[in-house]
Amino acid sequence: MLPEKFKEPTGFQWGNFTNTQGANIRYGSLQPEGAPKGTLVIVTGLREPVEKYFEVVREMVAKGFAVWVMDWRGQGGSDRYLKDAPQKMHGAGYGEHIETLHQFAGTIVKKSAGPLILLAHSMGAHIGLRYLKEHEGVFDSAVLTAPMLDVSTGVLAKPLARKLVSFAKAGGILEKYMPGGGDWKEGRDPFQGNAKTTDPERYEVLHEIFKSKPELTMGDPTYGWVHHAFESIDILNDEAYLKAIKTPILMQISGDEAIVDKTASERAAALIPNCTRVDMPTAKHEIWMERDELRNQWLSAAGTFLEGRLKAPPPAPKKPNQNGGPLPPK
Repeated sequence: MLPEKFKEPTGFQWGNFTNTQGANIRYGSLQPEGAPKGTLVIVTGLREPVEKYFEVVREMVAKGFAVWVMDWRGQGGSDRYLKDAPQKMHGAGYGEHIETLHQFAGTIVKKSAGPLILLAHSMGAHIGLRYLKEHEGVFDSAVLTAPMLDVSTGVLAKPLARKLVSFAKAGGILEKYMPGGGDWKEGRDPFQGNAKTTDPERYEVLHEIFKSKPELTMGDPTYGWVHHAFESIDILNDEAYLKAIKTPILMQISGDEAIVDKTASERAAALIPNCTRVDMPTAKHEIWMERDELRNQWLSAAGTFLEGRLKAPPPAPKKPNQNGGPLPPK
């Protein structure tokens, strides 16, 4: 049984919309008492449903923000890519995710008088960075944790991992799990030796969600997910691309990181013009799910940044393209 702080907050409102590819996208929102200071849009990492962020939602609403959270297509309560194998974390390219976020932020989220701020983790932070480059001026600023600038491939060298995925694409097996991958089942991922957090209670939150809501259960990535991740990683890590991201960013980087490539994140933080880097040397990948000692340090840094954005002048609107519409994703 989950402690109260991890449960659905009173007043949380659920909704759905259809994205441009015809997929059903689930989202939720919570409003503070009184007029919001600003609006936070939370987008999650791989295999993370909205429910995993209820503690964060509570905390941000307590700070006076209206909070909106979205499930990416392929996970959580949104439509999955493979209907006959819904646990497989698959994909069809990051362009869809970027446009879904644009639709969510532009037509679904009800903005308050204050700033519109993006809060994103890991894969969500990767998509968020691409969004900030390709739709400049929508978000006032962004808080990014453990951004997926590149993935860690463990004992398998990255060139070999890329070659393996290329062979899978050529062989028409992109829908298969990567080697060692499979469906989630209870007891498959013990706390001991995990790469996500040093906090045993928060580590079990996702497992408790899966047990109580089997329809949300998610397994491991497919070759296809990794293929599209590599494609987008190559776009995002271009030096000129990173330097063109002008939005103010607070970027957290974990020292004990084994899921994303920490070196790539450090490089990006140095290249992005208006990026403030926060190093958490002893934290693992999921700072929002870390033990209180580390998490509170991060909450303090994030809180200072958010308060600063409340006092900052609004960003200048992005000039439209020659056709008068938003700039398309690349």
